[in-house]
Amino acid sequence: MSDGRTVVGFDGTASAWRALDWAALRVGTRGGTLDVVMALDTRLGAAVFGPHTDLSVTVEAELRQARAHVASLVPGVSAEFRWVDGPPAGALLRAAEGASLLAVGTDRRIDGSGARIGSLPLRVAAKAECTVAIIPDTPAPKRNVVVVGIDRSSFARSALALAVTEASWLGADIEAVHTWDVPQVFQRALDEGQTLDKDFLAREQTVVSDAIADVPIAREAPITPLVVRRNPATALIERGTGAALVVVGTRGRGRFAATMLGSVSHDLLLDLPCPVLVTPKEYAFVVPETVADQ
Repeated sequence: MSDGRTVVGFDGTASAWRALDWAALRVGTRGGTLDVVMALDTRLGAAVFGPHTDLSVTVEAELRQARAHVASLVPGVSAEFRWVDGPPAGALLRAAEGASLLAVGTDRRIDGSGARIGSLPLRVAAKAECTVAIIPDTPAPKRNVVVVGIDRSSFARSALALAVTEASWLGADIEAVHTWDVPQVFQRALDEGQTLDKDFLAREQTVVSDAIADVPIAREAPITPLVVRRNPATALIERGTGAALVVVGTRGRGRFAATMLGSVSHDLLLDLPCPVLVTPKEYAFVVPETVADQ
């Protein structure tokens, strides 16, 4: 069960301040507690500056600035500010145990495209037990739309449920994007005159409606289905550009797979078009035979 905390990974960089603003405004609107966590690897600090160096003074000064900023941005919000010892990814994952959300920022930009993500957001998105928000340096949204990636998996059902919840808070519409494609060798056959099976095409057209039927809170939501032949990450990046939010699920199963992002989520996070939520949960009510897209 979630304890209602929104954990923010904070290190004083511009990307961390963006994540802090995003999370503080979210908590101020929806309630809960803001838990601002700064990781300090004291072993690394000792190796770099010497064994008797105390970096906690610097860290605590950063946290005081963050506290004053949050108090000004969202007066009265419930917030805690603390530093923890250890390498950032592991420290944040431990801090986020039992939380409802972990928010982190990206660290640099690619001119003319999306925000390029650093290794920390990828690692926490792959391993966190809670939803992870990755906040890039992108312009304000031009469309009040939440984009959600849909396939046949139970993880996509969880993403859909989360997208509906987010859209209700934002007063946004929802685009449910499902993509399909064929291997290149099949494309050559199509180029030579072969045609796709009508039943195959019909099944792809029902993926979004089937997902909506499986998720009760989605049935009456303002959802626009979009089914296209496209690389899925490319489609999500295109539809997410200018949107308020993109929501995707992880695709791991089992102990090993749970530490990995699915290829679509991973590729999306490498070129973020807007804030992205990654949910690691399987939807509890999906039929057992639901399988991932091939």
